[in-house]
Formats: sequence, structure tokens, C-alpha cells
Amino acid sequence: MYTSKGQKFPKAYNMTTNMDVVVAPVQVPDTTALVELYLHDTSGSDLNKDSLAACWNGIYHAILVYDVSSQESYDACKLWLEELKKARVDRERPLKAVLVATKTDLPSQRHQVTDDVAEVWATANGLEFFSVSSVPPGKDVEGPFVAIAKAFHKSYEEKVAAFQDACRNY
Repeated sequence: MYTSKGQKFPKAYNMTTNMDVVVAPVQVPDTTALVELYLHDTSGSDLNKDSLAACWNGIYHAILVYDVSSQESYDACKLWLEELKKARVDRERPLKAVLVATKTDLPSQRHQVTDDVAEVWATANGLEFFSVSSVPPGKDVEGPFVAIAKAFHKSYEEKVAAFQDACRNY
């Protein structure tokens, strides 16, 4: 076990190899709403690409994550975004996604992808960009989840309002 600031971490951990499902409650800022995000953590491996497409049907919010020290990881996000768009049955419904740069705490000489390059691509593709680090004390680790929760909550509120308007006009 490694110890950091009093917390213990295993020396070895299991990376996601197919898909993990995690439920994460996220408070929507400036509201009383708590959104439960059902996170389908899919690995970036091409090994399971065909089976993952079936899991993505009906997903309208996504978090794409890459390692700043790996150009390959960043390039894969571009491909995965296209795969995600193709897998969705209701392509007319907008996809709200964020691009997340991880390991930003690494020395700059190890960065193969700059935040500027990634942010330009994210903006051009309608994604919000986040640069995060989980090294204590952490840097904006919650930001991507809050952004997705806010987008979901906004979409939900719009649907409720549309439904209420339709009922009034009935």
C-alpha cells in the first residue's frame, strides 16, 4: 500500500477493461437538485468497441478523458466521439459532452498534448474542456461531473416546461 496524506492506496489496481457502471450523485449548483449520474466507464481499448456501441444507445451526455502525456490517448477521444455519435439511435437529440485532460500535474516536458490544442478541438466540436489533476489537493476534479449534471438538469427542466405548456394548451 502507498500512503499519501494519511490515505492508503493499493500498489496495484484494476484498470477498466470493458465497462464499469457507477452511480454518482452530483449536486447541481444554485439549486436544490441532486442528479444521479449513471456513469458507464468504458475503457479506451478497441478490443470491446463493437459490444460497447450497444451500451451507448440512449446516452446523451458523455465525458471523454485523455492523458496529457499520451498523444494516442488524445487522438482516441476524437475517434470515440465519432463512435458515440454513430451509436446513438436518436441522432437529432443533442449530445452534451466534455473533454477532460488528466495528469496535468506532470512536468510540462512530459505533456504531448497542450491544453490550448485540446481546448480548440473541444470548442470546435461543441464540447466543454476541463484540465484536471487528482494529485492532492486536486484540481477541478468535480468540474466535468458538475457540468454534465447541470446540462442534464437543464434538459430535464426544459422537458418539464414543455410538458406543462402542452398540458395548458390541451
